[in-house]
Amino acid sequence: MSATGDAVPEQQVYFDELAELFAVFAADTDMIYRPWLAATLPASGGRAVDLGCGSGRWTGLLTGRYDSVLGVDIAEREIEMARAAHPAADFAVRSLLDVTPDADGLFDLVFSVNTVHHLRAHDVVLPHLRTLVAPGGLLVVVDITDPGGWATMDYQVRDAFLDAEESYRERGRDHRIAAKVLELHLHPLWLQHALNDVPLTRPDFLRTYAAHFPGAEFAELHRVVTAVAWRDPG
Repeated sequence: MSATGDAVPEQQVYFDELAELFAVFAADTDMIYRPWLAATLPASGGRAVDLGCGSGRWTGLLTGRYDSVLGVDIAEREIEMARAAHPAADFAVRSLLDVTPDADGLFDLVFSVNTVHHLRAHDVVLPHLRTLVAPGGLLVVVDITDPGGWATMDYQVRDAFLDAEESYRERGRDHRIAAKVLELHLHPLWLQHALNDVPLTRPDFLRTYAAHFPGAEFAELHRVVTAVAWRDPG
C-alpha cells in the first residue's frame, strides 16, 4: 500500500475466484455502460489509465482511442485474463493508490468503472485520482450507488433475483446467462463483498464528487449505476 493509502481499509481480493462468473455478468451488463462511455470518451488521446481494470472489460474501448493504456487491478487472475485478451495494453497487479505521478506520470484519461467504492475511502481516493489527471485531461468514473438498504442481506437477495430477471427480460434474454447472474449475486464471496464494500447513495455520490471535481457532469446509467466526467481546467 502506498503512503497515500494509509487511511484506506485493507482491500480484500474477491474477484480471483469470481473472475469467470463476473466475465459473464460483465458481458451481460455491457449495454448499461458502453453507450455513455463511447459518447463521453474522446476519439483519440495520449495516455490512459484504467484503475480497477479487472479482466480488461473496457480495455478495447481505450486502446482504440489512446496511444498507450495502463490497466491495474489487485486481482491477479483478472489481470491474467486482461493480458491474454489485450496484448497492446500494459497491465500490473497493483492498487490504484499505487499508481502515482512520480512513478507513472500523468494521464490524459483517468478511468475507473465500479472500483472506487471498494476502497471505502472517497476522501482519500478522489483527491488521489485528481493528482493523476494531466492538465486539460479527463477523469471518467462510473460506480455503483446504493438505492437504499444495500448493506443488508434482504436487499442483496432481492436484488439478485431482480437483476437476473432484468438479464432475462431486458439484456441477454438467455436463461443460461440469467442463471449465471443469479449465481454470481448469491455467491458467498460476492455477498461478503457487497455487504462490506458499501457504495455511496446517489445523492452522496453527486455531492462528494462535485466537491472534489467542481463542474463535473453526471449521468444516471441504471438504478444502481452513476457516472461522472470531469475535465481538468488545465
